[in-house]
Parts: sequence; C-alpha cells; structure tokens
Amino acid sequence: MNEPKQPRKLNTSAASGRGTSGGRKINRSGASASGQRNTYHAPAASSSRNTRSSNTYHAAQNPSAHQAAPRKKRKKKRSGVKIALLSLAGLLAVVCLSLFGLYQWVVRSISPEGGAPTITQLINTPSEYKGDVVNILVCGIDYEEGRAYSNDANSNDGMTDMIMYVNFNVKEKKINMLQIPRDTYAGEEYSTGGTGKINAVALRNDGGIADLAQLISDQYKLPIDYYVTIDMQSLKEIVDLFGGIEVYLPQDVADGKGSYLPAGTNNLDGASVEFLVRNRHGDGYAQGDIARLDMQRYFYQGLFNRIRTATVWDLAKLMPVALEYVTTDIPGDTLVSLGVSFLQVDSANIMMCKVPTYSAAERYNGQSIQVCDTSKTLELVNSYFRSYTTPVDSLNVPTLPTAGSSTDPNIQYMGQLDTEAEGLDPAA
Repeated sequence: MNEPKQPRKLNTSAASGRGTSGGRKINRSGASASGQRNTYHAPAASSSRNTRSSNTYHAAQNPSAHQAAPRKKRKKKRSGVKIALLSLAGLLAVVCLSLFGLYQWVVRSISPEGGAPTITQLINTPSEYKGDVVNILVCGIDYEEGRAYSNDANSNDGMTDMIMYVNFNVKEKKINMLQIPRDTYAGEEYSTGGTGKINAVALRNDGGIADLAQLISDQYKLPIDYYVTIDMQSLKEIVDLFGGIEVYLPQDVADGKGSYLPAGTNNLDGASVEFLVRNRHGDGYAQGDIARLDMQRYFYQGLFNRIRTATVWDLAKLMPVALEYVTTDIPGDTLVSLGVSFLQVDSANIMMCKVPTYSAAERYNGQSIQVCDTSKTLELVNSYFRSYTTPVDSLNVPTLPTAGSSTDPNIQYMGQLDTEAEGLDPAA
C-alpha cells in the first residue's frame, strides 16, 4: 500500500482545556447559582502616634506611695493589604468549589446512568499499554428527517451513519482514524433490521453502541476502550456557536437541487456544514457515500483548526451542546487528559483513512451494500492501528461475492489538508 509522503510539520499552538466520564442519556437540568461577593473594608489607619513624654519623673522617697500605672498594651492594627488578600483567597475558594461542582455535574450528565461502563473490558487495549495508547469508537447518530429508524413511531433512535475508529498514541503524540462506511456489510451475527448494514447494529440490538463496539472488535481485530456518540444535529449548533468555521473545499459541491458551495476557502455556517457532511450527489460524487467520507475530511480539518484556537469562553458556550448531544463512557479525568494531549499533537501526525470496500457486490435482501476488502483492510489495521502491539494474521469481517476492484483507503494526513488549504504543494 502506497502511503503518501508526509507533509512538512506545521507549528500548532497548544491551549489548555477542560473535559468531562455509555449509555442512554439522562435528564439534564441545571440552574445557575449566583453568589454575592462580600467586600471587606480595612479600617482607616490613625494619623496620630502615641509618643512618650519628654518630662523626667523622679521617684519619691516612699516607693509605695507613687506606683506607676500599668501601661496599656497597644492593639495591632490589621493591614488593609492583608484583609484584601484574605478576601481574594476566600473568593478564589468559592470559585474553585463552584467549578468543581460544575465539572462533576457535566461528567454525570454525559456519562451513562449509574456510571457503569457498557463496553466489556475484554475488548479493551491490553493493560501493558494503558496510558500510552487509547482506542475510542466515535459515532455520529443521524436522525435525518423522513427516515424510518425503528418499528416504534415514538423512537428517537437513529442510525450510526458516521463510524470512526480513533487510535490515539498518547506517548508518541500520534492519532490515526479509520472511517467505516455506513453501508458496510456486517454479517448476520447481529441484527440489522434486514439491511445487512453496519450502521443499523447499534439501533437494532439491545446492547446498543456496546454491541457495535463488540462487532468492530471481533471482526476487525481492533481493541476499544471507550466510545463517544454525537447527535449529528449538534454540528449546526457547534459551528454557529463558533461563529462559523473556515473550510477549504477542493471542488464545487452541488446537489443539483439548488444547494451549492463553491471551491476554495469558505466560512461555513451551521446549515452549510450540514449540507456538506450529508451531501452525496453531484459532480465528484460518483461513489456516493465513499466520496462523501473523503469530502467530510475537509470539514474535520477546519474544525480541528478552530478547536486549537478556542478560548475558555468558546468552550463555555459549547458546554450546553455537549450536555444535550454527547454521550460517552470516558471518565472525566481521562477526558481532560486526552483533551490536553490532543492539543499537543501536530497536524502532520493526524492520519485519516477508510475501510476499502467493493460497491459491486451481491445484494443483501435487495439492499445495495458495501463489502469490505479484507486483504487491504488487514494491511491498514496492522500498519496503523496495531503498530504498537502484535499484528494479526487475518480478520473476521464477513464478505459476499464481489466484482471489480475495491475503493482506495485514501490515506491522508491533516498536515496535507492544511497545506492544500493554504495553497501550498503538499509534496513540497
């Protein structure tokens, strides 16, 4: 497999961040508490000074007749600076306690009810790599209007139309991401509602996202420690809260129905981003969903760059979105640590690729599906996602009869996309 030449390293500025600890969402409500700050005023210092008299007193012949009155002990006056410092320390203590309480509330809100993990530890990264390597399953849940997701008319469940396996080598400051096409054939071990597609596994099985994680671990021989699910609707709100995101597009994007984005660098609002990540029609989209995965990377590139420049206030604005749309089983302290480590990763060390699939394949229950090219995928898995541990000899991914050639995994580094967006030669 030909790996593209890595781009030149770009300087990235690290920023500190805060983070939060999978299962169903729980009711989240919170009221902001307002505290009144007490201001302490130091007493005014006296301008007069007690001075000793210059007169000389002579003791009488009878000492008992004239005993000197005991001198009063002067009270030490508190310094105004000291009082101000004490006040400031008290205020800081209140702020710290408030932030800690907010942090605990956020962790509980986006964590599974009861805090119990739902991904079995049997598929976790081997313990000898604990802390050095973390593997996370990231899924975008799509509730696109007009699509039937389950037999229950009142169901709010959606398909995992975005499935990405993230291998974060914290020790080496490298991130490798594997996109799994939503129509990839998943076999018959797990229910798919008759579609045979991997994007229906979390919806159609009692274990939900944990069953999807188990399937990916079993079939692709990939360990999984945690998961994160994100409602795709949140992309619109995230982008708008950021005031738009600069996204470079290598070509015009048009669906033939009036929606259009021009090639070049655009500041996209939430609605434009939603169109971009959903579109799979028009020129350049002959491969449909596969071409869409490639185009989505340009949005990720713009989003990652925006996150790197985010301020504390930006993150504060995003908190309500996270509470509403994100669910994860990552412990709070681990999430904070991973967030800080992410900001230290150079874009030249962030790689994205996708599972190679055959589109010309036998239909499943009348459904058009993608069938994994297990040979190419095995090479990807060993080269980029199991490089820190023992390689595997084969995968357990189910297949069907296919024809023609499979898609290219399209290995790209974020640094390449950065230089492309800047109008530079990625090969330079």
